[in-house]
Amino acid sequence: MSAPDPDAEREVDLRSYLNALTVRWWLPVAGLVGGIVIGLLVSLGGNQVWTANTTVYLGQPLSPTGSVQIQSDATNPSAVGVIIHSEGALRQAARAAGMPVSKLRGHVSSRPVAGALTKLGQTPFVQITVTGAAPRHVQVAANTLAKIVVARSSTYANKLITSWQEQVSTYTDSLKTIDDQLKKGSLSGTDELIVSIQRAQIADQLTTATQQLAVAQEVEKGKQETFAVATKTTAKSRRNTVIVAALIGLLLGIIAALLWEPVVRVVRRPS
Repeated sequence: MSAPDPDAEREVDLRSYLNALTVRWWLPVAGLVGGIVIGLLVSLGGNQVWTANTTVYLGQPLSPTGSVQIQSDATNPSAVGVIIHSEGALRQAARAAGMPVSKLRGHVSSRPVAGALTKLGQTPFVQITVTGAAPRHVQVAANTLAKIVVARSSTYANKLITSWQEQVSTYTDSLKTIDDQLKKGSLSGTDELIVSIQRAQIADQLTTATQQLAVAQEVEKGKQETFAVATKTTAKSRRNTVIVAALIGLLLGIIAALLWEPVVRVVRRPS
């Protein structure tokens, strides 16, 4: 007796599979069509997601002399995440956007902007992102959170700005008083010389205070660099959803065609 030929058995198996697919071709086709229809329905019913991004500059606080960079909330990018996830900030942003805070909670995030250095003394830009179902809600919420972050990270800079503004105002008033005295011409030559020297000193102090005020306003104080605008993103790609659903339907149809005869044979077998 000759040994069975494995190749012949495999050929018979493959031929039976092809015959089953040929006879019941309508099952794979039905699966494919059904998958396309289901994929379209799922993609059409998917929610649209709106995203709003805004970028904030946290500011770089300096020592009172302006010569040394110091550590603070503004130099720590993690502070942004702590602030925007705090319940107080979420409630304030939700109230400004006219939305329930539950729709905002869990839909905010922050990250340093790519390329920014987070080493000591090097403050990065930080991006704040809000997602949601309504464009106006996410836009207003993102901009509100940015303002909250800037306000909380700039308390030190704001105090410096107030101090420098007061000094600039004082020096300006002093110069005006001295100029009025010099215009009257009622001073003696010696007094006029002394007052002129005083004026030069005050003018130098005014220049320094003005420069320090500019540094505090433009460098040390945080600010919102970009205004958030809502953009629409699809929660699910319609094309990908339809393709995946069609492939799944086709696969199920092929399996059904291959298992049709064995299943029918088992069902019809007498008990």
